[in-house]
Amino acid sequence: MRILLFAATLVAGCVALPLPRESTFHSSDADLTAVRIVHGSLVLELARTRVLVDPWFHSSLTTRQTEPLGLIPEHLPDASAVLLTHRHEGHFDPDALAEIAKKVPRAIAPPSLADALRKLGFKDVTPLDWWDHTDVGPITVTAVPTNHAVRENGYVVATDRVTAYVAGDTRYFDGMVDIATAFPKLDVAFLPIGGERMLGFQRTMGPTLAAKAAALLKPRRVVPIGYGAAGGEPLVWYSSTPVERFVEAAKAAGFPAEHIVVLEPGESWHYFR
Repeated sequence: MRILLFAATLVAGCVALPLPRESTFHSSDADLTAVRIVHGSLVLELARTRVLVDPWFHSSLTTRQTEPLGLIPEHLPDASAVLLTHRHEGHFDPDALAEIAKKVPRAIAPPSLADALRKLGFKDVTPLDWWDHTDVGPITVTAVPTNHAVRENGYVVATDRVTAYVAGDTRYFDGMVDIATAFPKLDVAFLPIGGERMLGFQRTMGPTLAAKAAALLKPRRVVPIGYGAAGGEPLVWYSSTPVERFVEAAKAAGFPAEHIVVLEPGESWHYFR
């Protein structure tokens, strides 16, 4: 049985990857600019200061991209810091991080990743536990709780103009109300909708629970993330048609569909407060 499961994973990992897009990042005077690279990987710009979130460029046997990369490493913009949510594949890409560390000296991550990031070349590593915060120029970065298979950080990034929540790979959990209470005027929430399961156990929010989170958090806009990856079935799999199902579930939960911003890989979105 174990051999069969391994073989299925191996076959899934060998499926041809979509070709990357030759997109480039365009800076803006918007209060927030967001580009989704793929899955949960983002470029965020606030107050002309950029951070990279979970940069992921290299597929593996167990986690591969099903969408074209929206940016390739050579076209990444200059950034002031990298934010890492956790160490799972699709979020922690050692090869990409080693290259990025040559140009971006700072990484912000859960304490458990600090030593690994220093070994990859980051000269300035800021470990943040839940509710700790640090500044990246004009941006205040606060680590917030999650509920995942491993200890993980979500992040709230804020300036004097805009506040955004990056949820990472969390499941829906009761403690999410603490985030809603601490940040009652969220402008944007980047919420996972992929519904990752491992051996049948839920590891991230799917469309329905992401819609419940949107209704709780009440942000001005929601950007779906955490989809665009595939696992080695039957070990790991994701929800089918997650975007369409999330939009319908959000409407049913009372969150307006017109406040959902779906980003294709490489697409820039400019938010003005």
